Amino acid sequence: TPEQVRAAAAAFRVYVSAGPRDADGDYVVDHSVLTFLVDPDGIFRDCYGRSRTAEEVARSVRGHMDTYEPLPAAAATGGGE
Repeated sequence: TPEQVRAAAAAFRVYVSAGPRDADGDYVVDHSVLTFLVDPDGIFRDCYGRSRTAEEVARSVRGHMDTYEPLPAAAATGGGE
């Protein structure tokens, strides 16, 4: 939903702004130029800007995958004790 998109953008401090619509109803969206890496538990792990090469991003992602350890079930769901 639009509300979920706004919440995700706010959570990651991403700038996003829809421009004015043209005669066809189309519009341009201005936004941050970053790619975020989030693990399966929903935890931010890294971000990649335009200066990173595909090889650098792939190496970083592989490194995070190789060292990933899932959170205990209670921590992942917010439960505990």
